[in-house]
Amino acid sequence: MNPLENFRMAFESLWGNKLRSFLALLGIVIGVFAVTAMISLGQMASAGITQDLEAIAGRSIFVQPNFNEGETAESAPIRDEDVAALQVLPVKVLPQLFTSAQYESKPGERRSITLQGTPGDLPRLDPTNKIARGRYFTQAEARGGLAVAVLSDRAAKDLLPNRDPIGQVARLYYPSGGRLELTVVGVLEPPSGLFGGLSSSATVYAPIPLIWSTSPFTRKGQYDFLVLSLDKGADAQQVSKQVRRIFEARYGKGKFSIQSTESFQDTLRSITVILQALLGAIAGLSLLVGGIGIMNIMLVSVTERTREIGLRKALGATAGLVRQQFLIEAVVLTLVGGVLGVALAAGLLVLITATVPFFKVFILSPATILISLAVSALIGLFFGVWPAARAAALDPIEALRYE
Repeated sequence: MNPLENFRMAFESLWGNKLRSFLALLGIVIGVFAVTAMISLGQMASAGITQDLEAIAGRSIFVQPNFNEGETAESAPIRDEDVAALQVLPVKVLPQLFTSAQYESKPGERRSITLQGTPGDLPRLDPTNKIARGRYFTQAEARGGLAVAVLSDRAAKDLLPNRDPIGQVARLYYPSGGRLELTVVGVLEPPSGLFGGLSSSATVYAPIPLIWSTSPFTRKGQYDFLVLSLDKGADAQQVSKQVRRIFEARYGKGKFSIQSTESFQDTLRSITVILQALLGAIAGLSLLVGGIGIMNIMLVSVTERTREIGLRKALGATAGLVRQQFLIEAVVLTLVGGVLGVALAAGLLVLITATVPFFKVFILSPATILISLAVSALIGLFFGVWPAARAAALDPIEALRYE
């Protein structure tokens, strides 16, 4: 008897006991479904996090005082000469300036708001900043220190509620008592995605020279923060090393923190991989339970078919062929369960992609499918060995006498 005949007999046996076969493979279906879904959801979450992070910060490198070492914007300011030194790198250098301001939410009541200085034409330099209405102030307006401003979506709602902010005057007050009147020329799109909340604060964007000339908390030629927007094809890791060398050569080690969005992404990927492994291991417990169920069903099958086994051995079937028959039945059962589990997981992932905004990309990699099916087949082999060995060890004469 060849293996193909054993495959045919395995299918006939399983089909002849449909309910029992279904209940046996149900545990495998649930286990493979859980493992496949958890691994794929982890990959989809990682892709969603990466897209959201890139939508907010793009491919950028951030330079700021090393607050972990006790440095501040006063003790470690970034100067014009530092900006000039970075111009040789494959980046667009976007200096930033931050200061506190206030606005009147109602007569006699003031609330804090962030006043941020930026270069002109920021959306062109950094495409992660998108204009919803109006325009961004130009480089000429920025260099001239004109009293113009662009508002974040939140700032527009706070400063000028229920009005079209374009062309309106936004009145801000410094804590020291100075007043700043800015003509609003544009409003930025609200941030989106998982990290949208990180940049959804009320912020007024104004030319850096204007803030230098009006704020008592800033000094001309000094900045609080640098965003280095990487040119297309630039290696973030290599550029980060060059930026670090420039600042360490000028100021020594430890005064400035230099990080890239790709380093954030690597950290997030590491976290999601660990979570995938944990969730996959937990889901794998259901596969173990399913395997035990397969073994139990196969032992029952051996007992029920004792006379059949004895007859086959009496007609010349070897112990190896009998063992092969029951191993094939166990593997077929678990493979069918594996295919159904993968199909159910694929359906769930399609549904999640269509209904949950965060999961923007459907991911079910061939490697995940192959691993799931291979694991289900190995479970069939592992938990089918004992029943198969028990069947192969039956004495044909005793088996034929079995009632």
